[in-house]
Amino acid sequence: MMDRILYECEICSCLHLWQFNGDCRDDANRYGSVEDFCKRYNIDPDFVEVRSMDERVQADLEGRP
Repeated sequence: MMDRILYECEICSCLHLWQFNGDCRDDANRYGSVEDFCKRYNIDPDFVEVRSMDERVQADLEGRP
């Protein structure tokens, strides 16, 4: 599930949804922790995956979602 994949932003030091590509200063689209994300959307943390910013950049370069 892409909506439960987050990546660690090296710019703002927060987490963003995998498909996010906006301004990372937008508080509505950044999360301080997995727990913060899960609390906002009532999601079990066991179903959330966190990837690195390098993985996100690589996916962009390869044209992958």
